[in-house]
Amino acid sequence: MPICWPSDHLSPLHLPLPCQLFVNFTSECPLLCYFCLMTWQLILGLTIPSVVVLLAVFLMFRLYFQHQTQTRVLDLKINRAQITLPMRLQAFERLILLCERIDLPDLVLRLKTPGTSSVALRAALLLAIQQEYEHNLTQQLYVSEELWDILMTAKNKTMDLISIAADGLDANASADEYAYKLMNMAFAEISLPSQIAKRAIKIESSLWL
Repeated sequence: MPICWPSDHLSPLHLPLPCQLFVNFTSECPLLCYFCLMTWQLILGLTIPSVVVLLAVFLMFRLYFQHQTQTRVLDLKINRAQITLPMRLQAFERLILLCERIDLPDLVLRLKTPGTSSVALRAALLLAIQQEYEHNLTQQLYVSEELWDILMTAKNKTMDLISIAADGLDANASADEYAYKLMNMAFAEISLPSQIAKRAIKIESSLWL
């Protein structure tokens, strides 16, 4: 059936050449155009559902593999925690013991012997603290950097107190005189460095219990 044009200025002669060819083709082969249209509809009808199914399958596999990866990572963390937790708790115990052993009253009572000089006692105190620290160096692997910094500060401040207490004493002063001055300085402190470090250890260890 020929196409009717409402006016002359809309006739196919006034259209571009591709449009004229299309109009002529649809006018002369309407049945072929119908089959072409049906073919495209069939192709789209088959393609679109297939693409949707493929996307759904892809998303399902992606979610599955993500879940498997997260599960494996969680299992590794749990296994690692089961292995390292006893070592970490042992490190906390040893660091608590370190704080006890570098506590000034304990140090003085443990190392002061009758007849020794203040110089000898001071040297013995400093050596004991340094040895205790070096003996526990590996424990920093199991604690946070912040906690280890607190322990380092406690060690250094305790050694500073020991050195400051020796200032002003006579070179021939006895260990008793030195110990008396050192204890007075320690008791004047609101909290000894070792006590501050011990509280920090207890706070961090509570996070793992």
